[in-house]
Amino acid sequence: MSRLKELLSATTLIFSLGSIISYSHIATAELSNNTFQQQVAERAIQEWIDFNAPNRPVIQSRADVQELEKKPLEYSKCQTINQYWSVVPATDTKPPNGDTCLLPQRAKPGPAWDTYPWSAAFISYIMHESGAGNQFHYSGRHATYIVDSVRNRDTPNYPFRGYSISEKKPEIGDLICAPREESKNLTYSEILQQGDFKSHCDIVVAKNEDKNIEVIGGNVGDTVAKTIVLLDSSGYIKVTDANFRPWFVIIKNQSSIVSH
Repeated sequence: MSRLKELLSATTLIFSLGSIISYSHIATAELSNNTFQQQVAERAIQEWIDFNAPNRPVIQSRADVQELEKKPLEYSKCQTINQYWSVVPATDTKPPNGDTCLLPQRAKPGPAWDTYPWSAAFISYIMHESGAGNQFHYSGRHATYIVDSVRNRDTPNYPFRGYSISEKKPEIGDLICAPREESKNLTYSEILQQGDFKSHCDIVVAKNEDKNIEVIGGNVGDTVAKTIVLLDSSGYIKVTDANFRPWFVIIKNQSSIVSH
């Protein structure tokens, strides 16, 4: 059995709508030799396993995220989050000196240490540690690599190409993305014109018989969390309120990197 299948089978539980599931402790192991896409998924799963041991949250609704946010992120996690920021270029928007541990804790003067959204830094870290090299546009903002992937959707052999969710089916190692906050109504056709916008992306780590996919992202409910995303009968991401994010882009991971 591949390492990815081992990880997935070890973390598979029956879940019910509207509930957050915490997984018991799962032993970690070295990542296997795999395709780049599988390596990306494995590293995301491993980070999810490690970040909040012994509890690993699964999200199925906005209420689940709100429940997680009732418990602020532990300050001790600043070192881990600093690792995520370490792969983001110095010229990008990031915490001062890239060190969130130097920022004040909550209830102290100044911006709280966890006020810098780190979800894009998390994606960048997973891609970097999986061996993406210079094929991925590392950034503290998801829009950087969303725009790049959409602009190059028709570029032959380009490793990350962005499409509307109605055009491509999600597969392991892909990214799916959604606009958020004041950009929540942004459409796929407006991406290149907009250029920069608030958004969120997760990594596809499992696909369950064209019924749903499991995706993992950072800074979801102030943690690393897995989200269940429903698919339609043809295997495309559903446009429905049940998928609590307004997913609109799928970045196909077509890199031919061989990971070790």
